[in-house]
Amino acid sequence: MVTDVIKIDNQAKGVQQAIGITEMAAEFGGLSHKEGIRLRLLTEELIGMTRGIAGQIMSDFWIKQDGKSYTLHLKFEIRMTREIREQLLGVSSSGKNSAQLGFMGKLLEGIAAMMLPYDDAYSDAISGNLGFMTMGDIDTYQQSVNAYRWSLQNYKESLGEGDETDAAWDELEKSIVASIADDVKVSVKGSNVEIVICKNFK
Repeated sequence: MVTDVIKIDNQAKGVQQAIGITEMAAEFGGLSHKEGIRLRLLTEELIGMTRGIAGQIMSDFWIKQDGKSYTLHLKFEIRMTREIREQLLGVSSSGKNSAQLGFMGKLLEGIAAMMLPYDDAYSDAISGNLGFMTMGDIDTYQQSVNAYRWSLQNYKESLGEGDETDAAWDELEKSIVASIADDVKVSVKGSNVEIVICKNFK
């Protein structure tokens, strides 16, 4: 089953409709009450990602369901500038990124950095801002077409050992999305972004 596409803006218009089709999809797949709550939490976290973005952003949200296997899709277009990125990330007066943003914040940070012009993105990569995203690399970043893909599962598999790794796992365990979802996939191509959360309630 594929649900209708719900239009959601970053002022929360359309959110209730998105919650509604999530509950419908949960019922259609025969999920338990607890499983339905988890699916709703994933939806809320996913559609909440664009709320801090400056300007008017319109997203498409839909769900694909096959038995107890679900993919939640959020697709939007944004022309990222450094000014928008700074507002989006809440960059401090010192110019450093907020480490307390957690998993979803870092994910949004990586998306924002990848959408900057190449020179800016390269500068950020040097300062370490893209490290989180490069550790989940599916395809090598394609400078010529400004395309990039990332996977939470690949990121987990790339984690090694040491204090930084322990901190990364701790961060994932504290994240609703990272602890519930089987995978999170990000695709960035030019000004277009698609985020997919995968969950199989076996």
